[in-house]
Amino acid sequence: MSRIPAFSNTTWTHIYRFIAWHLMSQMGFGGAIWILYLQHRGYSLGQIGLAEAIFHLAPILLEVPSGTFADLVGRRWSLVVSSTLVFLSSILMISAATLPIVMVAMFMQGASYSFRSGADQAFLFDTLTADQRSRYGKVFGRLLSAGYVLAGAATWIGAWLSERSYAVPYALSAITALCGILLAFGLAEPPRETPHTGERGIGSHFRQVRTVLRDRPAVALMLFIASAFWVMVTISDLYAQAVFSERGLTNGQVGLLMGTMFLAIAAGTTVGGQPGRGFAWQWPILAIITGAGIILIGYEVLAVALIAFVISQFVTGIVETRLSAWYNIQLPPSQRATVLSIESWLFSCFMIGLFPLGGWFAGRAGWSALYLVCGVIVMLTALALLVLRSHPDKTDEPSLNV
Repeated sequence: MSRIPAFSNTTWTHIYRFIAWHLMSQMGFGGAIWILYLQHRGYSLGQIGLAEAIFHLAPILLEVPSGTFADLVGRRWSLVVSSTLVFLSSILMISAATLPIVMVAMFMQGASYSFRSGADQAFLFDTLTADQRSRYGKVFGRLLSAGYVLAGAATWIGAWLSERSYAVPYALSAITALCGILLAFGLAEPPRETPHTGERGIGSHFRQVRTVLRDRPAVALMLFIASAFWVMVTISDLYAQAVFSERGLTNGQVGLLMGTMFLAIAAGTTVGGQPGRGFAWQWPILAIITGAGIILIGYEVLAVALIAFVISQFVTGIVETRLSAWYNIQLPPSQRATVLSIESWLFSCFMIGLFPLGGWFAGRAGWSALYLVCGVIVMLTALALLVLRSHPDKTDEPSLNV
């Protein structure tokens, strides 16, 4: 018997097209070399840091509005905008003639994430029929796995090609983004319950979102908890390059480790797509394992730190899939993309302040202290179990099994 879920031919046509778009969106060839590229063009670390701040400013300004755009105008149009922004950003980065051009390119890159976050999950979930949505976790988990594998491959290829010319990785990113634009244009918009137009529609939509969060306190809590979880994970991931470099790994070995990270996450998303116990009981287990892994990354024994790093990445892959499935089950389709975008908005708000603060703290107290703090905060998110169990959502408890 086939292990592939059975969908109608019409549904599969758009599922395949969406899968192709998603895979294209993951192929960022400049992800591992953009700092080196800007240094090569003569930009200082301070200017590069400013460009990174502009990148995170885009989600703060656009995350929730882009989610509303996806809910009111259409999910496929949000995906079209996302791919278009990647295309334009890549073209500008090939030039990188002045700092303002770089800043505009980085802002566009950050904005592209805003327009696809939430909209991609909402599109996939809404394209499935009511009977097929029980398989969402499996489908999304496999899709994430394939995306992370391609992301790792694109990272390696881009870094290798940059040794010949830094323009080549960005040209490839522009080509894949152009393919993404064409694929997104061909998607069929999932039906929405209530069309809204004009100023009145936007105001009504935000009131409905507020009602959704008020009636679902567990969802409102998890938006905050999950954003804190991902901020700590991201800080530990980004600084891991410096941590392992200081412990004797060469640049090539660090690059190989980062590639292994993508494979570990891909394996986790595959596991995360399988059915399991209720999410309320899954969350504390996953949070505690992830937090413990982060703490051990700061351990002085290299072998222990490496194993802990890979295990923590594997578990975050499970979290990403299970959390996405849980959110989509809880939320009504008309407000789904907007609500999902709130988590990403909170994430960006936290990152702008906490990422540089983490670097300053590590410089004062050491890497072990930073990873201890990040790991403890991640483990403390396990306390969300108290609200998840005492404030059940409108959906029945069996639906929490993803």
